[in-house]
Amino acid sequence: MKNLLIALIGFVTFAHADITIKEGTDYTVITPPAKSVSVKPGKVNVTEFFSYACIHCSILEPTLDQWLATTKNVDFNRVQVVWENNFRGYAKLSATAQSMNLGTNFSQKVFDAVMNQHQNLEDPTQLQSFLKANKAIVDPSKFMATYNSFAISGKPQEYAQYTQGYNITGTPTFVIANKYMTKPAQPAQLIQVIQALVNKAKKEQKIK
Repeated sequence: MKNLLIALIGFVTFAHADITIKEGTDYTVITPPAKSVSVKPGKVNVTEFFSYACIHCSILEPTLDQWLATTKNVDFNRVQVVWENNFRGYAKLSATAQSMNLGTNFSQKVFDAVMNQHQNLEDPTQLQSFLKANKAIVDPSKFMATYNSFAISGKPQEYAQYTQGYNITGTPTFVIANKYMTKPAQPAQLIQVIQALVNKAKKEQKIK
C-alpha cells in the first residue's frame, strides 16, 4: 500500500512533465504489423495490451484512469491479450465493455472480481452472476446480448492476431502511435514514459 501511494504521488506530480526517456531502456521502436490497430486522425493512438488475469494490470488501473482523465488528443484502446486459446472469454468481455462504453468503474469491478474474489468471468454462468451483482452500473441483459452478438464473436480472433502481430509477450504493454512500445516499469514511471512518448508522437504528427 505504501509503495502504491508513493507511485500515485509520483503520478500526480510528474505525469505530464517532460522527462528524458531512452530507447532500449524505456521503450522500443517497432514496425507496425500488417494487421494494425486503427488510428484516428488528429489524435495519438495509445493501445494497452492487458489481461483481466494480470495482477500488474490491476495495480496499474487507478493510475492509468487518472492519467486518461487529464490527457488530451489521445485515442485510447484496449486489447485483451489472447495467447493461443487462452483468455478468449476475457477478450469478449473486454470488447463488449468497450462497445457499450462502460467506464473505468466497470473495469475496476472486473479486476476486483477476478483478482481478489477469484471469479472466473470467462465462465458464462459466473459472468452472469457478476453482472447481476453489478446491475447498478450495467444492464445484465444488454451486456449479454452484446457479448453474444456476431460483432463480438470475432473479437477473440482479432485480438489474437494483434497479440501475435505486435509480438506481445507480457502485460501491461503499451503501443503509442503504432510506433513505440513500452518496456516494463512501475506504475508511476510507466505513465511518465507513456506521456513522454505521446508528447514525442504529437510533435512528429504536429498535433497540439
